[in-house]
Amino acid sequence: MSEVEKEIAETGLSHVSSGEMVRTDEDVAEITARIAAALEEEPAAEDPEENLSPAFKELREPKLPVLPRENRARLLMQTPNRVYFYWSLKNNPFQILHRAFGENTGSYTLVAKLINETRDTEDIHAVDAEGNYWFSVDADSTYRAEIGFYAPNRPYFRALYSNTVTTPRKSPSHRVATDADWMVTADKFAMVLDVSGFKQDAFDVAIAGDNFEHSKTASYAAFARLTGRPAADFDNFDADDIRYALTLLASGATLEDLRFRISERLFAVLQNAIDMISRENALAALKTEFDIDESDLLDEEEETGAAVFGASLVNFPKHVRTKRLSKLEPLSSHTVTR
Repeated sequence: MSEVEKEIAETGLSHVSSGEMVRTDEDVAEITARIAAALEEEPAAEDPEENLSPAFKELREPKLPVLPRENRARLLMQTPNRVYFYWSLKNNPFQILHRAFGENTGSYTLVAKLINETRDTEDIHAVDAEGNYWFSVDADSTYRAEIGFYAPNRPYFRALYSNTVTTPRKSPSHRVATDADWMVTADKFAMVLDVSGFKQDAFDVAIAGDNFEHSKTASYAAFARLTGRPAADFDNFDADDIRYALTLLASGATLEDLRFRISERLFAVLQNAIDMISRENALAALKTEFDIDESDLLDEEEETGAAVFGASLVNFPKHVRTKRLSKLEPLSSHTVTR
């Protein structure tokens, strides 16, 4: 029975003839209003939050633990090109600075400094006494982070330093096996990597060949052709990272696709040469220095079509080259007494 039928039954209008009951105008008006209200009334929607337990409400929004305010500096590696640094200072660092130098603190700023111990470079950012920061870094390099005071043309003072981390390579090891039982050529090693699923590594081994020094020099030369700068400008860059960037660009990737996949320094060089960056130019640079063509390239973009079974997606180069030749004393968070 519908709401309207129930309303009619309750008001006594069911099975009533005009001769049996006469309603006044007031009665008719009241009944009409009640029927209209019944038609318009809708059941209230249930609040899904009411059925959730307090424990579920708490767990569905994960929260990081609240760390006590203490001297802390931790450096963590995410990928070969990304590290995460978080820190805190127990006491106000500027009070320590004032006690050491009085009012003559000048324009000192609290900074986070990331030090590349492999290449002896630094990256500095102004920070607060507590916080965190993501750094873009080079592969196959060792890093350490610091919190300290920096001012132009004045000495730098370190207040806190972190652990060290070493980012992994983006390619197989360049160390050559000396035991004859394990020695293989670059093309055979590339095929093993390919069938094992390490396709980018397989391609890099194949184009680099057996001569590491030659592949390094060729990588710098190819990048110089692409950017229009002298090859000597890139002596301090990772050759593996350069080849990785070149193969991605030659495969059709955009410059933005390379962000966070190569080092920040290398990305900045490509940005400055944006007018020269194209798929054709990258392919021409690789072809000149590594003697490969478009059919040799490994497309690094994810496959969106049908799956391929029982066959490699990598086409190896036709030619693998093998013959070419104070109170501000630094404090480590690992030594803080609990």
